[in-house]
Amino acid sequence: MTDVVDRSAPEPPPAAGRRLPRWAVLVAVAAVLVLLAWVIGFSSVLGVRSVQVRGARSLSAAQVRQVAAIRSGAPLLRLDTAAIQRRLATLPVVRSARVTTSYPSTVTIRILERVAVGYRFAPGGVTVVDADDVAFRTVKTPPKGLPRIDVSGSVDRMDAAAAVAGSLTTSVARKVALITAPTTESVTLTLSDGRTVLWGGTDHSADKAKLLPALITQPGTYFDLSDPTSVISRGAPSTGN
Repeated sequence: MTDVVDRSAPEPPPAAGRRLPRWAVLVAVAAVLVLLAWVIGFSSVLGVRSVQVRGARSLSAAQVRQVAAIRSGAPLLRLDTAAIQRRLATLPVVRSARVTTSYPSTVTIRILERVAVGYRFAPGGVTVVDADDVAFRTVKTPPKGLPRIDVSGSVDRMDAAAAVAGSLTTSVARKVALITAPTTESVTLTLSDGRTVLWGGTDHSADKAKLLPALITQPGTYFDLSDPTSVISRGAPSTGN
């Protein structure tokens, strides 16, 4: 007797090959995305663990961190770096601040401090200014190695005098006692030995700054540097036979 095999009935698929319904897959993917969003944007898993400070000199790293006010564990993705920079800008000595983040947990603050180029007398002491004529520190006595800037009443003239002070090399700045600016085009330096240099306006300041160190080693009591292509020296001692 021959067995008859009924091949019309389909064979059930193997259990391992069964697929989840599409709605279940979508729910699972959505759950994973929600979890990732929470981990990245709301949890402390990728939050602040380290705040590094670069470029601070007169400020301590602790002072910078205090003003930055970055909460430990705050998610890096949602950190308001612009707000942190604005808080740091309230420090008088800070010229600019840049805040960046790097995963998994680091915030880096780069500080550019103002550089003193001169000082002026003010009520309550001596005010130190930078090349932008921003007063950022008050001290009791004039700082050594910086010229006094004696300009008042005109923002433009004060700015011009400070800009010229910022153009001077460190070695020359030590030899300048006073900077005045009767006009923005007639900024004048008085050296510690009493000699005078007419700097002129702030144009071509880089060229003038290069010429000045050698110029003040020459004999003369007055130097006109307003046109760096045609320097004038007066008051040189005459030579006799």
